[in-house]
Amino acid sequence: MKNIISFFILVNCILCVSGNAAHAAAETGSTKDRSVNGVIVDEAGEPVAGVSVLLKGTTIGTGSNAKGEFTLKWSKSTSAQDVLFVSSIGFEPEEIAISGSSKGQLKITLKESSENLNELVFTGTRTAKPLKDVPVLTRVISEKAISQINPMNIETLLQYQIPGLQIVYNSMSGLPQIKYQGMGGQYVLFLIDGEPVSGEGADGNVDFSRFNIDEIERVEVVKGAQSTMYGSNALGGVINIITKKADRPFTGNINARYGNTTGSKFTVSGGTRQSNFSSYTSLTYRMNDTYTIGNDTSSTLIRGYGIWDASQSFSYAFNEKVEASIKGTYYHNKRDILENDKTGDIFSDLTLTGRIKYIINEKNRLDASYNFDDYRKDRDFIKLGEIRKNMSNIKHTARLNYTGFYGRHTVTAGVEGNYEYMQHYMFQDSSSHTVYTLSAYLQEDWKITPKIDVIAGLRGDYHEKYGFHATPKISAMYKPWEMLAIRGGYSQGFRSPSMKELYMAYDMGGLGIFMIYGNENLKPETSHQFSLSAEFNRWGFNASVSGYYNLFNNKISRVAKNDGTSDLQYVNAENARSTGIEIITGWTSDFGLAAQVSYSFVDDYQESDGYNISDMRPHSMTFNISYSHDFGKKISGFASLNGYWGSALKTYTFNEDTGYSPIYYDPRTICSLSFGAYFPYGIKLDLGIDNLFNYKDKTSAASIQLPQRGIGFILSLNINIADMFGI
Repeated sequence: MKNIISFFILVNCILCVSGNAAHAAAETGSTKDRSVNGVIVDEAGEPVAGVSVLLKGTTIGTGSNAKGEFTLKWSKSTSAQDVLFVSSIGFEPEEIAISGSSKGQLKITLKESSENLNELVFTGTRTAKPLKDVPVLTRVISEKAISQINPMNIETLLQYQIPGLQIVYNSMSGLPQIKYQGMGGQYVLFLIDGEPVSGEGADGNVDFSRFNIDEIERVEVVKGAQSTMYGSNALGGVINIITKKADRPFTGNINARYGNTTGSKFTVSGGTRQSNFSSYTSLTYRMNDTYTIGNDTSSTLIRGYGIWDASQSFSYAFNEKVEASIKGTYYHNKRDILENDKTGDIFSDLTLTGRIKYIINEKNRLDASYNFDDYRKDRDFIKLGEIRKNMSNIKHTARLNYTGFYGRHTVTAGVEGNYEYMQHYMFQDSSSHTVYTLSAYLQEDWKITPKIDVIAGLRGDYHEKYGFHATPKISAMYKPWEMLAIRGGYSQGFRSPSMKELYMAYDMGGLGIFMIYGNENLKPETSHQFSLSAEFNRWGFNASVSGYYNLFNNKISRVAKNDGTSDLQYVNAENARSTGIEIITGWTSDFGLAAQVSYSFVDDYQESDGYNISDMRPHSMTFNISYSHDFGKKISGFASLNGYWGSALKTYTFNEDTGYSPIYYDPRTICSLSFGAYFPYGIKLDLGIDNLFNYKDKTSAASIQLPQRGIGFILSLNINIADMFGI
C-alpha cells in the first residue's frame, strides 16, 4: 500500500506542475492572417530543397521546393515580430526575424556545416536539443551515413556504425539478435519515433526485419541505462529510429536495389508538406534467397524471405498551438518454403500511432500520444492449406508529456500507461497472459552556468505483479572550453521479467528431450551504471573517450534445473558485471574527405561453475572513410569504405559427458565499398561491393555472428521525382 501511495504522490506532483504551467499560460489577443514568401540558397547561390521552415514557438511549418522557394501562411495573435527557424542537414540553422509589415520575398543564405553537432536530437532528454549540448552521451547515425553505406537491413547499419555491438545468429529461430556492451538484445530498448516496439524475433530480441531501412531518416543511440525516461528493457541503452516525413511541398522517390548476396528491395514513396498539413506514404518490397554456409559435413541454413512494408502518416495544425498526427504501418514477412517443408513461417505487424501537440505558450507545451502495436507469428500448414496463429504480442501505450522552460531550467514530466497481451506457443497449451504498468517520470535539465549542465531524473513504475519501483539518474556535462566537453553520470536500470521468462513451458525441438520452464518467482533485474567521457571538437576533428561500468543484480539466466533431467529454467543468477571503454575519432575536411574510426573494449564476465561463458568479442573496431567531389554544378559523386573488425574469442561450452571445454573463434573483418553519383533531374546511382575480402563463415561460428557467405555486388538507383520535374 505504501508503494502505491508513493506512486500516486509522484503522479500528482507531475500533474500539478503541468496544471500550474497551463494556468499561467492564458493569453488574450486578436488574430489575423499572415504569410511570408522566400527563397533559400547556399553560399554559392544555388537553391536548397527540403529545408525546414518553422514559425518558432508554433506548430506551423513548411519546406522549400526544388527551386529553394517556400510559402508559409498562418493566423496568429497580434504580435510585433515573428521568428522563422530555418534548418537543414549539412547546414548551420538560422533564425530570421520578420515584422508584421514585411513584404516581398525573403532571401535566406545557409552556411554549410562540416559537423553534425548542431543537429537537434530528442532521445536522451525527451526534448529537442543540439547534440553538442546534450549531457547524456548520444550518437547519431545520419541520413548521409545511411546513404553512403547503403545497407540492406538495420543490422548491417548498426554493426558498421556502433562500436561494441555484435550481431549474432540464433540457429533455432533463424533470426539475428544483438549483444551490446556485454548485454543481450533484451537490455536494449528499440523505439520507432519514440514509441516502443512489440514482438520478438530471437531470444528476447525484437524482429529486426520489421525495420525498413528505406523509411529511416536517422538513428539516435543513447548509451547506458535509460530506465528513468523509458522504463523497463532500457538497461543497456536506447536505439530510437526516426522515420522519414515529407520535407517539401511535394516529395516523391522511386528506389530500386539489387544485391546478388544481400538481397533486393524496391520502394515507392511520396508526400507533401504545407503550412498546416503534411502527408507521407511509403511502400516497399524486400526479398532475399535461401542459402547455406559451411561444408558437406556440417552446414547451417539461412532462410530467405519476401517482405512487404507499407506506411501512411498525416499531420494537421489546427492553429498555431494545436497539431494532431496519425501514422499507420504494416509489415508482412513470408519466409521461404523449401521442397520438403511441411510448414512455413509468416510474421506480420500492424501499428497505429496518434499524437496531439499543444503549445500552451512559448515556454510550456503538452504532448499526448497513444500507440497500438500488434505483432504476430503465423504457421502456414502447406498441405492443409491453413494458416494458424502461433504467437501474438499486442502493446497499448498511452502517454502525457509536459515540457517547461524556466530560464536555465528545462522540466520534463509525464505519466504513462502500458498494457501488454501475449499468446505464445511456448506457453503451456499455447495459453495467453497479460500485464500492465503505470509510470510517472520527472526530469530537470539545469544549465547552472554556460559551462555546466546537469540533468537529474526520477521515474516511478507500478507493475501489477511487482508493485512500485523507483529509478533515479543524474548526468552532468562540463565544458571548460567550447572545444572540450566532459560528461559523467550515474543511472539505475530496471527490467521486469518478460512473460516468457515467467510462464514458458516449452518442449525444445518437440522431441521430448528437454523442456524450458519459466519461473513465476523471478525478481526484477536492476543495474547500476557509472560512466565518464571526454569529447574534443575543433578544426573538423572530433574525438571522444568514454568508459562505463555496469553492475547487475538478480540478472535472469537460463540454467539446468538440477532435478536429474536435462530441463532448463529461468532463475535470478548471481550478480554480473561488465566494464568497457570506447574511443571514437573523426575528421571532416573542407575538400570532401571524411574519416571516422572507433574502438571498443568490453570486459564481459558471465560465470558458470568458475568458467567465463561469455561469447562477446572483447575488442572491436568500426571504420568509415568517404570522399565527396562536385563535378561542376550538376553532378556530384562520392566513394565510401565501411568496415567492422572483431577480435578473436575464447569461451567455454558445456557438454553433459565431457563437462566444460574451451572453444576458439578467429577474428573477422567485414568491409563494404560504395560508389555513388548524383546526376541532374534527381537521379542517384550507387555501385557497391559487399564483404570486400570475401569472408565466409564456418558453421561452428554462426551462433556468435551474422553469417557471411562471401563477396557480393550491389546496384541501386534512386529517382527523386520532385527534382526531376523541378517542383
